[in-house]
Amino acid sequence: MQGVNVDERALAERQDEVVELLAQLLRIDTTNPPGNETKAAEFLAGWFAQHGLEGEIVGEPEHRRSFVLRLEGSRPGPTITLLAHTDVVPAEAEAWAVPPFAGEVRDDWVWGRGAADIKNLVAAHAVAVRRLAASGRDFAGTVVYAATADEEEGAVAGARWLTQNRPDLVRCDYLLNEGGGEFLNLPDGRRLYELQTGEKGTAQFKLTVKGESGHASVPLRRGNAVVDAAGIIRALHDYRPSVSLATVSPEYVELLVRDEDLRRRLLDVTTARAALEELHAEDEMLGRLLEPLYGVTFSPTIVHSSSEAVNVFPQTVELSVDCRMPAGQTEEDVRPEIDAALAGVEGDWSLEWYDIVRGNASAADSPLADAISTVLGRHVPNGCVAATHCVGFTDSNWFRVAFPDVVAYGFGPYLVEDGPTVFDRYHNVDERIHVKDVAFQALFAEELVRELLT
Repeated sequence: MQGVNVDERALAERQDEVVELLAQLLRIDTTNPPGNETKAAEFLAGWFAQHGLEGEIVGEPEHRRSFVLRLEGSRPGPTITLLAHTDVVPAEAEAWAVPPFAGEVRDDWVWGRGAADIKNLVAAHAVAVRRLAASGRDFAGTVVYAATADEEEGAVAGARWLTQNRPDLVRCDYLLNEGGGEFLNLPDGRRLYELQTGEKGTAQFKLTVKGESGHASVPLRRGNAVVDAAGIIRALHDYRPSVSLATVSPEYVELLVRDEDLRRRLLDVTTARAALEELHAEDEMLGRLLEPLYGVTFSPTIVHSSSEAVNVFPQTVELSVDCRMPAGQTEEDVRPEIDAALAGVEGDWSLEWYDIVRGNASAADSPLADAISTVLGRHVPNGCVAATHCVGFTDSNWFRVAFPDVVAYGFGPYLVEDGPTVFDRYHNVDERIHVKDVAFQALFAEELVRELLT
């Protein structure tokens, strides 16, 4: 691994323990829905108890609880929470090379649903906390270990419930969570590690398209709700929303894009949209990485008809759209974009918002950011860290809402496999993680606490 200077003995000291713990967690089916994350919380409580550490199983409903443990240092100082969720997305077992809940270790990879999203950090953070306790707790402050339920849907339990109902357990100055740490290989040989300092919000909506009912043996030239819905889907897909640079990091763009003129245009609000189209044509992966940062996105995902009969024109067609908006924007900012996208499109439609979550962010400059760069630099001398925003969603959002002064980042660094390789495994078949990567995540979390809480 070029540019890597990790102490192999330090990795080996952690690898067996963290791999075994991860494998055991993967054998607990916490598919969300229904979740059943209490089983994982009980397992973690037992694992820590074997090492003389006591935490608390907490949350509602009864089958969807989280596990939280507080580790006090030897002297006063700030509090950092190490956060990761125990629920996973569904897995279609017949499509996998290895059963998704077998927790199998094969050819230097740990296989299973959640191996990279994100039971790897549940295990890595646990090993880091155990080792911090065993070594005498020689740090200034408090470490909170939180293995939470219900991140994938975020509707009823987990971090949202904890921050609202038990802030005494999880209030902190700093938060380290999922969402960053994958690296990209730069043309100059360096590694670019993403530090996710914020995330977009969701403004999902449903469009109900009204049509003329009747017998389908006589084609409708106008008023077919299915055809009108198809036009709306195409219009949303083809629309290019207004550009916002509010959450675009110039450093991130400058590191990723080699062409100086293209970089300049990507950082100019008047030329960025055309520059993104050019970038897509030249480098599809890079285009997909950058484009969602530049404003609102629309992704039609679900279509339902009011009629189940193939020979009947439905009165209505419902279209669900996944919409993401930059931190700082609201659904009021999104509505004009929807109207612009559908201007001139044939159809009688109405809109209903649901699942509105405002995006938010932490400052990119902080003692936590400095500590992350310092610890990473010890092990990856040719690595550089650049702030960016998550275009999806993580539980960091709930912590920023509950504790406005918290510095919450996503960072769980990889050593062996690069970002594009890891990205392809999220929510996909044959999810897995290299044993050295999960060992490095445990080593990194332990050293980060020591660096920050000195």
